[in-house]
This record gives sequence, C-alpha cells and structure tokens, in this order.
Amino acid sequence: MRVVISAFCFFVISFSTCLADYGQSKDWFYSLDRGQRIRIQHLLVFTGDYRTVVDGDFGQNTYNALTSFQKHRDYPQTGVLSNDQMQILLRDGLDLANRVGFKYLNDAAAGISLGVPVKLFDPPSPAERGTRWRAFDGSIELETLMVPAEETGYQDLFKRLAKQRSGRVIDYKVQRNDFFVISGEQDGRSFFLRIMKTPVDSRGFSLSWETKHTVFMDRVAVAMSNSLDQYDGTADQQLGAAPTSPPTGSGALGKGDRIN
Repeated sequence: MRVVISAFCFFVISFSTCLADYGQSKDWFYSLDRGQRIRIQHLLVFTGDYRTVVDGDFGQNTYNALTSFQKHRDYPQTGVLSNDQMQILLRDGLDLANRVGFKYLNDAAAGISLGVPVKLFDPPSPAERGTRWRAFDGSIELETLMVPAEETGYQDLFKRLAKQRSGRVIDYKVQRNDFFVISGEQDGRSFFLRIMKTPVDSRGFSLSWETKHTVFMDRVAVAMSNSLDQYDGTADQQLGAAPTSPPTGSGALGKGDRIN
C-alpha cells in the first residue's frame, strides 16, 4: 500500500510541477512584448525546436519548443529563458539564418514578399508564374508563383497538388480558408509547398532539395513559410528590397512542389 501511495504522490507532484512550469513559462512569455515573442519563435524555428505558426501566442507548441531548446543545451527545462539562454538562442538561431543568407525579398512577379536563403542560390531568373532560384548544382530549387483564379481555383489547385502519384509521396497536407501547405518527397527529393489565397488568385512558393540538405532545409522551409506575405507592388519597392517590417508569420508544418 505504501508503494502505491508513494507512486501516486510522485505522480501528483510530478504532474503539478509540469503544470507549474507550463504556467510559469506562459507568464514569462507574455511578459515580453509581441515583437520579442515573435522573434523568439522565429529563432526557435532556426534552431529546429519550433515547427509551426509564428504568431507571438503561447501554447503547447511554444512551451515544447522552449523546453526542447533548453534540453538540447543541458539547461533545466523550465520553459523560461534566462538572459544568458536568450543570448544563446540569439546566437544559435542567427547562425543558420546568416549562413544561408535569409533575407526578406519582394517579388513583384508573384505578388509576394518572402524570406529567401539567398546564399544558397545563383542569381534569380524569371519563371512562367513568378521567379526561380537554383543552387549552382541544382540540389536546391525555389520558385515563386501566382495562379489566377479563373485559370485554377484555390480548392482545385490544392486537390491537384495534394494527389499521390508515381514517384510522389505526400507526408503532410493541411488546407485552411486562406492558405494550404503540402510536403513530402518526389523522385528522391524533399519538397515543401505553401500557397495563400487572395480574392483574385493563389500565390506562394515551392521549394525542393536533395535529401543530403534535409538537416537545415527543413528549418529553412518552415522559416520561409512563416515569412510569406502579400506584396502590393508599390513603385518604391522591388525584388531584393526588404519589407519595412518582418512579417508576423502564418506558417505551417511540413516540406513544396513546382507547378509546371
């Protein structure tokens, strides 16, 4: 009986500690301003600990990301980052972002602004539906695109791109009223596709890479997904010009597919 009671008490104490840590983490997170919270989530994307929507809100995914970051660096898993831990997060998150040259660009051809890992690519070239970037060896490819609604509607576009077919395996797909994401593998390459809906068209990007790049490209793909936004094409902006402020993000999980 004592063993049972002891085990029960241990469970209750452990569970209460977990709840307390979650609550403390939430209180700490919301003590920061929204810009700081969004920045933390973006950095956690680049460290590989956060793989969903960057929105500055706290939930189980954010808590898990914070404790995952701490676990991988042998810190107590409290979900509350000390000043020193914040500096490590900044260092480690920016390390990958800087190595790939992650830069916010405006693409008038596709009507989007997007974070692009420019150091991975040769100079961009025009594509049928937007702009194309390609690594010098072809191992990583990016294409932006805009599909008019009268040509292919948003729903039909999702259904077509989400179909399994020979050489193509879908491992993740999600559709919302304003965007969809599809990821998987095609012909031995990983892919990630994110498309958003506008009143007149569907626009977004497709990204594919050889599996040897998966360790960092999974993170880059999620970061790009969270950076996607519409671009109004004002005269004082052009491809390569950074937006006036980083997008708040509305990303998703997963990996893209080119539309031919």
